[in-house]
Amino acid sequence: MTINSTPHQIETVFGTQYFIDFYQRDYKWTQPQVEAVLDDIFFKFDADYHPEHDATQDSISKYGWYYLNTFVTNEENGRKFIVDGQQRLTTLTLIIIKLVHLCRGHGLVELEEWLKTKIYGAYAEGKTFWMSANGRAGALQDLYDHDAEASLSEPDSAPLSIRNLYGNYGHITRYLDAKLTDAHKLKAFVLYFMKRIQLVELHINDSRDVAMVFEVINDRGERLQPYEVFKGELLGQLAKDEVDRDYLDLWTAAIDPLQDRDSKEPDRFFQLLFRSRHVDNRNEYRDFDGDYQRQVFSQKWDGRLRLKRNPLGVKEFLRCDVRWYAALYRDLLALNGKEGTHLYFNGTLNSQDRQFLLIMSAISVDDNERDRKIKLVARLFDRNYSLLQLTRSYNSNRFTESIIDLNTAIRNQSCDAIQEAFDRQLLQDIKEVTGVTTDDPFLWSLFRSTGYWLGSRFLRYFFARAERFISEQAKLSPIDGYWNLVRNNGVKYGYHIEHILADNSENRMLFNGDEEAFIQQRNRLGALLLLRGADNQSSRNELYSEKLKTYSHAPRLAASLCSDFYHSNPSFKQMIQQHGLNFRPLATFGVDEIEERHALYFDMAKLIWGDESFPKRAT
Repeated sequence: MTINSTPHQIETVFGTQYFIDFYQRDYKWTQPQVEAVLDDIFFKFDADYHPEHDATQDSISKYGWYYLNTFVTNEENGRKFIVDGQQRLTTLTLIIIKLVHLCRGHGLVELEEWLKTKIYGAYAEGKTFWMSANGRAGALQDLYDHDAEASLSEPDSAPLSIRNLYGNYGHITRYLDAKLTDAHKLKAFVLYFMKRIQLVELHINDSRDVAMVFEVINDRGERLQPYEVFKGELLGQLAKDEVDRDYLDLWTAAIDPLQDRDSKEPDRFFQLLFRSRHVDNRNEYRDFDGDYQRQVFSQKWDGRLRLKRNPLGVKEFLRCDVRWYAALYRDLLALNGKEGTHLYFNGTLNSQDRQFLLIMSAISVDDNERDRKIKLVARLFDRNYSLLQLTRSYNSNRFTESIIDLNTAIRNQSCDAIQEAFDRQLLQDIKEVTGVTTDDPFLWSLFRSTGYWLGSRFLRYFFARAERFISEQAKLSPIDGYWNLVRNNGVKYGYHIEHILADNSENRMLFNGDEEAFIQQRNRLGALLLLRGADNQSSRNELYSEKLKTYSHAPRLAASLCSDFYHSNPSFKQMIQQHGLNFRPLATFGVDEIEERHALYFDMAKLIWGDESFPKRAT
């Protein structure tokens, strides 16, 4: 028979050392799962417990029993592995350790000694905890020696499993301390816990069947994350001694830091990995949504990936792709949170995380231009995205297609080839949306009509980049961090788009009562600014002459409308002379001034997003 089943009480579950198979997850249970188990157990126990009855094995045998599900094992080279169920068995071990301390405190010596045998055994080489595999012996010993004091010093830098051992022991301590307040109830509960809680062990006789059983358990039971199933399917093809010696550690070093960052990051990584390295069109891109691990071993993809029933291919995949690109992805995530980098602009400010796809596509294993390509692709991604917005050529569906096309075009290419591919794609996208064929994306005709309809997020991003450009070029302190400028919508510290021309009758007269012209001109980029929330609220309906009083102590683009700003900032005047920018104070603001400011922003855009491919030419 392939699978044998054996019913157990908790007292018979523990008495042999268990090893945790690589199919199993880390110890991930936290307070909700632990307390759910304790709640269910105590619901059954409390229904039959009576303080006036003797707490004996005979009386406890009449209590109703509680079924705690199954656990799955497999044996190889004389060692017993848990294929599924280590979350329950680990939690039961923590409960037993706490019961030892409670029995000691209440003088229940015989129960204490009995419980100890369910935690560890004595071997020639010393004490061995039954659930000490995967580096957990130290934590279990600490909890066994120091009880709740150990759980209060949960190490933040420890692996996830160790953190959860300490954290859950603290939850168990608080729960049992509240429930088991006298020796009689404690004794009755220990007997009930050890004798009346039932589990069933399913033992897989043939190691070759473990992967199949594990996947079925995942499909029909508590669902694992795709990367956890993928881990089992990959490592299950290798000899267990190779896994234990080399490949489990390789997986752990690559994937655990991503898992610690966010439980969804490992799956995001593998989706990016397969898409960046192998996908060539949109249909293939969709293959790696959802349960991507099924696609990896499908007939369609196995011809390319060669990871099905191919131990040598799995080893190469783990040693090269997983090791190298997981490290790259971790670095990209870090840069994504570093203010001032183009990865930060794309990801954190504009929520364009598909830059990771293109960076991973451009960089090959052991690429000696790795860091240069990271900066180049992130910068070009920002340039293309921003110029498509500013020329009103951005279409979200088209941009997705462009990213997939670029993914193929820049894969493993040189920096020069990457630059050429981005340049070509930018011009093609402009043509697709606007119908304009050009070899220069900085066309005044495309830029001239841009404005408020770009949307608040991108407008704030544009003005944030313009404000920081002024600060850096004029050697002035930044007015604020990028996050506040672009993403903070708060009334006090957030920034908002300011219309220089308020929506009132006086300003409509500037356009001879032409409502359409008023709306169009008022919403052009040259008639907009970025103001802190309170200033934006206070100046909303004012005449321009009154707004200047607010602008004088506002961000630099607004302050540059005021004459005093030039007197107090000589370095600003040097900056505008150096770059030939048409900054000047404006005492009035109408149609001509909107056109002038709009052209100024156009020139600034060329300085911020221009490069050697598209020079910063005059208008």
